[in-house]
Amino acid sequence: MEPRTLRQIRGAKELVEETVDAAALAINEAQRTITRMPYAVLARIGPIATPVRAIEQAHLKIADSIYFSIRVGNRLVGNMAGFVLDQLDAHAQRKGHS
Repeated sequence: MEPRTLRQIRGAKELVEETVDAAALAINEAQRTITRMPYAVLARIGPIATPVRAIEQAHLKIADSIYFSIRVGNRLVGNMAGFVLDQLDAHAQRKGHS
C-alpha cells in the first residue's frame, strides 16, 4: 500500500475516533439533561423524594457507564486499527514502497 494512502487512512481513522468520542460525550450530556426533568418533577412530591433521587442517581450512573464503555470500545478499536496500519506500513517499507 502506498504511504500516502496509509496516511489518508490514518487520518480518517483518527477523525472517526474523535467523532465517536465527541458524539458519545455530547449524547451522554443531552441524555443526562433530559433524564433529570421527570425526576425533578417527582422529587417535589415529599413522601417519594428520597427514593426518586436515589433512582435518578442509579439511572445516571448506568447511562454514564454505557457511554464510558462506548468511548473505551472506540479507543480499543482505534488502537487495533492503528496496529493493523502499522503492520501494513512495515510491510510496504519491506517491499520498498517508501
